[in-house]
Amino acid sequence: MRQKCRRVPPAPLAPDIPALLAARDAALLSMDEQQIRAYYQEYNGATMPIDPDVFWLSVHKARTALRSLPLEARQLSKRWLLERGSKPLDNGEIPL
Repeated sequence: MRQKCRRVPPAPLAPDIPALLAARDAALLSMDEQQIRAYYQEYNGATMPIDPDVFWLSVHKARTALRSLPLEARQLSKRWLLERGSKPLDNGEIPL
């Protein structure tokens, strides 16, 4: 007697992590609001804060935390945050 074969759905595709990280870094280095929002929407399925102050605070905090970004970009964001009384996410590793 012949057995019926069940179709197994294909496994979900694994994300291309290096491409995802490169796109993230490019968006954050661009400092282009539309590019950053588009990246966030595509990879997180959510929208970033509408309030411009909260949006830019989030961007600069992310830039200070990412060791994959150039030091100069991280320093710029650290200064930006400190000038506004906000704490950077660099664990003190970024010199001013």
